[in-house]
Amino acid sequence: MVLPLISLCVASLAALIQLFLTYQVIKRRRAEQAGVGKEPSLDLQRAMRAHGNFTEVTPIFLILLVILEMVDSYLWWVSGLGALFLIGRVLHARSMLVDEAQEPPVFKKRVAGMMLTLTALALAAISGPVFIGWYVLGH
Repeated sequence: MVLPLISLCVASLAALIQLFLTYQVIKRRRAEQAGVGKEPSLDLQRAMRAHGNFTEVTPIFLILLVILEMVDSYLWWVSGLGALFLIGRVLHARSMLVDEAQEPPVFKKRVAGMMLTLTALALAAISGPVFIGWYVLGH
Protein backbone atom coordinates (compact mmCIF):
# COMPACT_ATOMS: atom_id res chain seq x y z
CA MET A 1 0.00 0.00 0.00
CA VAL A 2 1.26 3.42 -0.94
CA LEU A 3 1.12 5.97 1.85
CA PRO A 4 0.12 9.37 0.46
CA LEU A 5 2.79 11.30 2.37
CA ILE A 6 3.03 14.15 -0.14
CA SER A 7 -0.73 14.61 -0.06
CA LEU A 8 -0.62 14.52 3.73
CA CYS A 9 1.97 17.31 3.72
CA VAL A 10 -0.05 19.41 1.23
CA ALA A 11 -3.27 18.82 3.21
CA SER A 12 -1.54 19.80 6.45
CA LEU A 13 -0.26 23.03 4.93
CA ALA A 14 -3.71 23.68 3.47
CA ALA A 15 -5.21 23.20 6.93
CA LEU A 16 -2.81 25.81 8.32
CA ILE A 17 -3.88 28.24 5.60
CA GLN A 18 -7.52 27.45 6.42
CA LEU A 19 -6.90 28.18 10.10
CA PHE A 20 -5.21 31.47 9.23
CA LEU A 21 -8.10 32.53 6.99
CA THR A 22 -10.65 31.52 9.63
CA TYR A 23 -8.75 33.61 12.18
CA GLN A 24 -8.84 36.60 9.81
CA VAL A 25 -12.65 36.39 9.61
CA ILE A 26 -13.03 35.99 13.38
CA LYS A 27 -10.64 38.90 14.07
CA ARG A 28 -12.55 41.22 11.74
CA ARG A 29 -15.97 40.11 13.03
CA ARG A 30 -14.90 40.85 16.60
CA ALA A 31 -13.38 44.20 15.70
CA GLU A 32 -16.60 45.25 13.95
CA GLN A 33 -18.92 43.40 16.34
CA ALA A 34 -20.45 41.98 13.17
CA GLY A 35 -22.70 39.05 13.85
CA VAL A 36 -24.98 37.27 11.42
CA GLY A 37 -27.46 39.69 9.91
CA LYS A 38 -25.25 42.76 10.18
CA GLU A 39 -23.91 44.17 6.92
CA PRO A 40 -20.17 43.39 6.86
CA SER A 41 -17.60 46.03 5.98
CA LEU A 42 -15.57 45.66 2.79
CA ASP A 43 -12.63 44.46 4.87
CA LEU A 44 -14.73 41.72 6.47
CA GLN A 45 -16.26 40.82 3.10
CA ARG A 46 -12.78 40.35 1.62
CA ALA A 47 -11.76 38.12 4.53
CA MET A 48 -14.97 36.10 4.22
CA ARG A 49 -14.49 35.60 0.48
CA ALA A 50 -10.81 34.69 0.85
CA HIS A 51 -11.89 32.04 3.38
CA GLY A 52 -14.87 30.96 1.29
CA ASN A 53 -12.92 30.71 -1.94
CA PHE A 54 -10.26 28.60 -0.24
CA THR A 55 -12.93 26.34 1.22
CA GLU A 56 -14.64 25.95 -2.16
CA VAL A 57 -11.66 24.78 -4.21
CA THR A 58 -9.42 22.98 -1.73
CA PRO A 59 -11.40 19.77 -1.00
CA ILE A 60 -11.69 18.55 -4.60
CA PHE A 61 -8.04 19.33 -5.25
CA LEU A 62 -6.92 17.37 -2.18
CA ILE A 63 -9.12 14.42 -3.15
CA LEU A 64 -7.55 14.33 -6.61
CA LEU A 65 -4.05 14.69 -5.18
CA VAL A 66 -4.49 11.81 -2.72
CA ILE A 67 -5.88 9.53 -5.43
CA LEU A 68 -3.10 10.43 -7.86
CA GLU A 69 -0.50 9.65 -5.23
CA MET A 70 -2.19 6.39 -4.18
CA VAL A 71 -2.37 5.06 -7.75
CA ASP A 72 1.39 5.52 -7.83
CA SER A 73 1.50 8.51 -10.12
CA TYR A 74 4.88 10.19 -10.45
CA LEU A 75 5.75 11.69 -7.07
CA TRP A 76 7.47 14.70 -8.66
CA TRP A 77 4.18 15.41 -10.46
CA VAL A 78 2.10 15.10 -7.28
CA SER A 79 4.59 17.33 -5.43
CA GLY A 80 4.56 19.92 -8.20
CA LEU A 81 0.77 20.04 -8.32
CA GLY A 82 0.62 20.44 -4.54
CA ALA A 83 3.21 23.23 -4.54
CA LEU A 84 1.51 25.04 -7.42
CA PHE A 85 -1.83 24.87 -5.65
CA LEU A 86 -0.51 26.09 -2.30
CA ILE A 87 1.41 28.98 -3.86
CA GLY A 88 -1.72 29.97 -5.75
CA ARG A 89 -3.84 29.88 -2.62
CA VAL A 90 -1.36 31.98 -0.62
CA LEU A 91 -1.10 34.59 -3.39
CA HIS A 92 -4.88 34.78 -3.71
CA ALA A 93 -5.45 35.16 0.04
CA ARG A 94 -2.68 37.74 0.43
CA SER A 95 -4.12 39.78 -2.39
CA MET A 96 -7.62 39.76 -0.95
CA LEU A 97 -6.52 40.52 2.60
CA VAL A 98 -3.70 43.00 1.98
CA ASP A 99 -3.26 44.23 -1.59
CA GLU A 100 -6.94 44.91 -2.26
CA ALA A 101 -7.33 46.73 1.07
CA GLN A 102 -5.07 49.56 -0.09
CA GLU A 103 -5.98 52.52 -2.26
CA PRO A 104 -6.02 51.92 -5.13
CA PRO A 105 -6.57 48.18 -4.77
CA VAL A 106 -4.08 45.91 -6.54
CA PHE A 107 -5.41 42.73 -8.12
CA LYS A 108 -2.31 41.25 -9.82
CA LYS A 109 -1.55 38.68 -7.10
CA ARG A 110 -5.19 37.66 -6.93
CA VAL A 111 -5.27 36.95 -10.65
CA ALA A 112 -1.92 35.14 -10.48
CA GLY A 113 -3.11 33.14 -7.47
CA MET A 114 -6.29 32.05 -9.21
CA MET A 115 -4.38 31.15 -12.37
CA LEU A 116 -1.98 28.95 -10.38
CA THR A 117 -4.85 27.41 -8.42
CA LEU A 118 -6.95 26.66 -11.48
CA THR A 119 -3.94 25.37 -13.41
CA ALA A 120 -3.10 22.94 -10.59
CA LEU A 121 -6.74 21.86 -10.35
CA ALA A 122 -7.07 21.39 -14.13
CA LEU A 123 -3.81 19.45 -14.36
CA ALA A 124 -4.86 17.22 -11.46
CA ALA A 125 -8.25 16.63 -13.10
CA ILE A 126 -6.67 15.76 -16.46
CA SER A 127 -4.04 13.57 -14.81
CA GLY A 128 -6.63 11.01 -13.74
CA PRO A 129 -7.84 10.05 -17.22
CA VAL A 130 -4.30 10.31 -18.59
CA PHE A 131 -3.01 7.94 -15.91
CA ILE A 132 -5.87 5.50 -16.55
CA GLY A 133 -5.16 5.54 -20.28
CA TRP A 134 -1.44 5.08 -19.71
CA TYR A 135 -2.05 2.27 -17.23
CA VAL A 136 -4.53 0.42 -19.44
CA LEU A 137 -2.45 0.77 -22.60
CA GLY A 138 0.85 0.12 -20.83
CA HIS A 139 -0.17 -3.10 -19.11
